[in-house]
Amino acid sequence: MARRYYYPGGEKHILERLRNRIFRKPVPDFPKTVVIETQSGCNASCVFCSYTRLKDKLPRGRMSNADFEKIAAGCAGRAVERFILCLDNEPLLDNSLAEKFALLKKYCPAAVRNLTTNGSLLTPGRVEELLGGLLVNEVFLSINGVSREVYEKSMGLSYEKVMGHLAHFCQWLRAHPGIKKQVRVRVNTVRTQLVAPELPALKKRWKMEGFEVHVIDLDNRGAQVDGRNLRSEKWRPFTSCRRPFHTMVLTWEGQALLCCVDYQRSIKLGNLHEQSLYEIWNGPRATQLRRDYLARRFKHLPICATCKVGA
Repeated sequence: MARRYYYPGGEKHILERLRNRIFRKPVPDFPKTVVIETQSGCNASCVFCSYTRLKDKLPRGRMSNADFEKIAAGCAGRAVERFILCLDNEPLLDNSLAEKFALLKKYCPAAVRNLTTNGSLLTPGRVEELLGGLLVNEVFLSINGVSREVYEKSMGLSYEKVMGHLAHFCQWLRAHPGIKKQVRVRVNTVRTQLVAPELPALKKRWKMEGFEVHVIDLDNRGAQVDGRNLRSEKWRPFTSCRRPFHTMVLTWEGQALLCCVDYQRSIKLGNLHEQSLYEIWNGPRATQLRRDYLARRFKHLPICATCKVGA
């Protein structure tokens, strides 16, 4: 369970203040993680994702390098811990991704630069481009299944193509042990009825490469995914989310969203073409929505009110 957050100075008595200091975290004055969608679009059709259903309704485009540099410069010196250049998209569709990672390395060298990818476009050229110069120092691979049947049913991608890219990726890392020591690699898989029987084999397969394996509990993404056919367990409300207090989410257009699963862009906090990231994060709208979440007032947070995770 995520540790709950609080706004200092709002306590009514000393015991509440003491409880907050011991058991809770103050809301930071700048996001610790910044999620950036540099280009729209995904080539997968994962069963646990609502993108396939919503893709024709979402705006399409790519963030310019100039706009991206404004974000990177605005984060400089702010102690951002991690940048993730992925939202509801496949980031390797952006051919200028290396230039954007280079800007993050320039302005925020201490931060983790994360590439989250389904691997379908992780070609030898992209591996050399992104990892050869340590533009990326964290790679999360979305892999759902070990067998071809389960993998293709889960993700809608070519098993042979992706596994071929990943075989080269593993070989490249073995050939560059110095870089491998500096790059964290994790396999992410979502626990569904399809994947569950293959989890032991999946863990064994990728741990042999020295990769971490992280099994993610299925959630309904704010009621945007019907998970009844994906999981048999009961669902429970997801009421301990840290995303609004920890992470800033930016679309390729510069819209700041409350949450990374808000695919329909229903709760906007501001626009980077009109305000700085700092101003949006600490603005009255973001602050009030966080206070509402902490008080369990979901009138203006419908996506939070309906968000559930497998029990």
